[in-house]
Amino acid sequence: MKAYLKTKKLTTPVGYADNDDPKIRMNLINFFNCGDEGSRADFYGINTYRWCGDETNFKTSGYEDITKNMTSYTIPSLLTEYGCNLVRPRTFSEVKSLYGTDMGNIFSGGILYEYTEEDNEYGVVKVSFGDSKVEKNSDYDNFKKVLAAVKPQGVKMDSYKASGKDSVCPAASSVWHVKSDVLPPTPSQARCQCMIDSLGCTFKSDKLSTDEGKLVGEVVGNICGATSCDEISVDTAKGMYGDFSACSSLQRSAWAVNKNYENQNGAVCEAGDVETKTVSSPKQDDIKECLNKKDDNGTAGKPSGSGSSSSQDDDKNSSSGSNSKDEDSSDENDSDENDSDDSGSDEDIDEDSDTSSGASAVTAQLSAAVAAALLLAF
Repeated sequence: MKAYLKTKKLTTPVGYADNDDPKIRMNLINFFNCGDEGSRADFYGINTYRWCGDETNFKTSGYEDITKNMTSYTIPSLLTEYGCNLVRPRTFSEVKSLYGTDMGNIFSGGILYEYTEEDNEYGVVKVSFGDSKVEKNSDYDNFKKVLAAVKPQGVKMDSYKASGKDSVCPAASSVWHVKSDVLPPTPSQARCQCMIDSLGCTFKSDKLSTDEGKLVGEVVGNICGATSCDEISVDTAKGMYGDFSACSSLQRSAWAVNKNYENQNGAVCEAGDVETKTVSSPKQDDIKECLNKKDDNGTAGKPSGSGSSSSQDDDKNSSSGSNSKDEDSSDENDSDENDSDDSGSDEDIDEDSDTSSGASAVTAQLSAAVAAALLLAF
């Protein structure tokens, strides 16, 4: 993403907000601050709801441990969500620590969750659709009061002296299923379209209904359970990314259907009850040539992720400089002894669909093993 923004001459910061999961908390913190500058995050956010009411303080809430975890961080950190509502009224006593001496030298402030009232009752105002009126509640007044009482000092640029250090990339483990020194290949619309143009068997339509998505999910699961689908598969723990793993889920499914067609020596071109078609003379003769297509950042050549199947074939010991992270030889322990109370946002997040509503149904129908390998995110 950072490389793509750079090609567009944009300087928009790219950051990450975690959910304060105690199992992988330190892995996430270290991962986004390790490796070369091009692969590190520009800022790191923490969504936390540990501090609940006035009976909680900097130490008992776990905020002290959160702060210790970020003491040597080299990129800006902030609380991207905070504001527990388990104790009423919400007095936001954590604001004094966040903008005071407890945390002010480490954290770049925070974002209260949330502005408008939803079913989870975290909002500080109520709004109604079609009505411009904003109704403030007691939380609004309480939050305004504590903000007015703090006097964050900040740091002048000419007085700033960097004192942090880059984190060591976390090693893959039973809870961290990521080979941190390998990033996925950069997506390439041209490469994926070239792959589609090489298929002798594919779908008639470039869109799927919900029911069709379910059917395709079953078909692809069966195909990839019986034959190798390495070219469209992903194994993050091993750092393996197939040459076409960054293509859309419909495109990867078409690749699998064609693989089955080729295994049947051209006798069967089908995907359950979803309509397919055979192509007697594909536009692209050799699918291997597709790997030389430019990625979406304009870089030509084979997929740039060092875990891509083509890269592994060429040199199993090699890694791509711009798309790799330094590997860790030891695990770092989390200094935090307090488990997170993630009682904040529980709203569903809509994913952008690259095909249609039928796409999401595909993943649901795959067996667990195949779904993990293919990551079909219809």
